[in-house]
Amino acid sequence: KMAALYLWLAALCVAALADDNGLARTPPMGWRSWNFYQCNINQGIMEASFRALAARTRMVDGVPTSLTDLGYVDAGLDDCWQLCGQYGPDKYTYHNASGWPQVNLNLFPSMSGMVSLAHSLGLRAGFYSNNCKCKDHCSSLDCFQSDVKAILGWGFDSVKLDGCGQEENVTLWRNLFNTTSTYPMMIENCHNGPNVPWGTDPAQCPFHMYRSSTDIAPCWGSILANIQTVPPLAAAGLTYPGCWAYPDMLEVMQTNLQGRMPAPMSVTESRTHFGMWAIVSSPLILGFDVTNGSLVDAAWPFITNREAIAINQQWAGFSGTIFHSSTEQTFFKPCGWWLPNCTFPSVQYFYKPQPKNTVAVMLVNNANNTQDLPLTFSTVPGLQAGTPYVVRDVWRRLDLGVFAGSFVARAVGSRDSALLTIRPE
Repeated sequence: KMAALYLWLAALCVAALADDNGLARTPPMGWRSWNFYQCNINQGIMEASFRALAARTRMVDGVPTSLTDLGYVDAGLDDCWQLCGQYGPDKYTYHNASGWPQVNLNLFPSMSGMVSLAHSLGLRAGFYSNNCKCKDHCSSLDCFQSDVKAILGWGFDSVKLDGCGQEENVTLWRNLFNTTSTYPMMIENCHNGPNVPWGTDPAQCPFHMYRSSTDIAPCWGSILANIQTVPPLAAAGLTYPGCWAYPDMLEVMQTNLQGRMPAPMSVTESRTHFGMWAIVSSPLILGFDVTNGSLVDAAWPFITNREAIAINQQWAGFSGTIFHSSTEQTFFKPCGWWLPNCTFPSVQYFYKPQPKNTVAVMLVNNANNTQDLPLTFSTVPGLQAGTPYVVRDVWRRLDLGVFAGSFVARAVGSRDSALLTIRPE
């Protein structure tokens, strides 16, 4: 029996080496429940959020448009769906004795019905496993297999694998999905097992997106701490189509401060945060209450900016990174759930190559004062000294003119940014 098991697992490993299921060729976009709802979640809230994502009640370029129309299609449930307890002789905390996940049916009476609604609205439904609340110690093959069967039986299209329980073998997760499912499954690795790909070959990345950072918090110090984790991975070639570094869900327009953050981030901070995630090819996963019309209205001009989204989604051989950090530093407090204070460069510049010899550049003012942000073209990878370039303001969707050698973004406010595309004249 054990020999048969080993042969079966070996066959799974061989299958994984050849696997590329075609998902996440561009950074995934969508919404997930945790940042706002955390454990105050149920099926009704999820379904209302699905409908909000798909609602064409606002305009983009004069046309009724939904967030789903713009690509925000991966809508995910997070923790707290499970019925915590002690099950079977091993006292599993949310798997029964045979390894089957136990759903809190008072909160989620029909997982399959919830998924069906998502599909009817043009969304891909995401699940969450290896949970943190009542984290389970089950690490047997029975739990892996039962979780996979349940997730597929309910019809989910993706799964976020957290790092709290003992089901830490992400390669096994992916192999089981590949050999069990009749459709491709997208996997997010959230601190589970080897948390980053171990090479640039797709076979060395058994997931589609992976957390590069600690948990994000809705404060500027945390935003900066998390974005700094992406450049080393980009430099190593470890964030690419089908395998994206992810500094966590967006805190854009977040109002759930958990009683630990001093104040919500401003609209300006939210926009700059969104732009930084976009230009490093991070998945763009919203986390605010999308059923709150006022919050959606405030975020709408930038989360629906087609040019900013295009910067994120287009691939021209490199994922984007920071190329300039000032020696001047600014102090921040707090800097996350566990980091009381920190310092980061007062100014940082990002770039990402775009098709047709265009380069996206983002100039970010982290300082507490308004200042001009000068850019010398020859310092930007892919741009040449002496070549005239057309500079376009992405936030305003406006060409600013032709410039040779340099450009200055004037009077950029604190925590604000200039998001530009620069193309040959």
